[in-house]
Amino acid sequence: MKKLITLLLIIGLLTVTACSKDTKQNEQGASETKAEKEESTDNSTSDPEKEDSKATETTTTEDENSTAEGEAENNDSEQTDYLTSEHQFVASELTNSSEKQISDRWGKPTRSEKIQFRYSGTTEFVPAIVNYYQNDKYAVTFVEGKAARLVYSVIDEEIMFNDEEMTRALELAGLPVDVEETTDTDTAYVYNDLGNVYEVTMFSKGEFVDYLYIILDEAYK
Repeated sequence: MKKLITLLLIIGLLTVTACSKDTKQNEQGASETKAEKEESTDNSTSDPEKEDSKATETTTTEDENSTAEGEAENNDSEQTDYLTSEHQFVASELTNSSEKQISDRWGKPTRSEKIQFRYSGTTEFVPAIVNYYQNDKYAVTFVEGKAARLVYSVIDEEIMFNDEEMTRALELAGLPVDVEETTDTDTAYVYNDLGNVYEVTMFSKGEFVDYLYIILDEAYK
């Protein structure tokens, strides 16, 4: 009788243990399934958020680029809004140009002259060359291969050397005309920081404008 009771107790304990294991496994499976669902939900939610974030960043970058380009265009427009259809060239565009770039603009030089150039504030001379174009209408001084100075002879038309008419020569050189001279004499007017060049000196010959002597950049003063 005791053996029978003991056997029944053992069977009962085994049954309870098995049920407990099944319950734990079921609970664990349910927990894992819930976690997977939550992770899936998080992923599905975060993906659109990431896409929205990327789209926002792209839009912001494009807006910034567009703004920068717009400002650059406005600056360029402001810097050259003095140009008219009458200009023969734009002096500031020649600054630091190479000999090839100038030849592309005005053709091959009709003659050349080798000189020695001294930078302002120094005692050292460096080799330079002056090229003449279009029958001496333009004479460009190249220092170390870069356009440094320009002599523009006003030979296409006669311009009176007076306050009312002389600025016509500036207009032809692509320079502002609504300016005041820095210094003046009977035979020359000097303008500083004019149209993005360092200095312009207008010389007269008799009653007429003779030529403009243009220092393109301050480095070559």
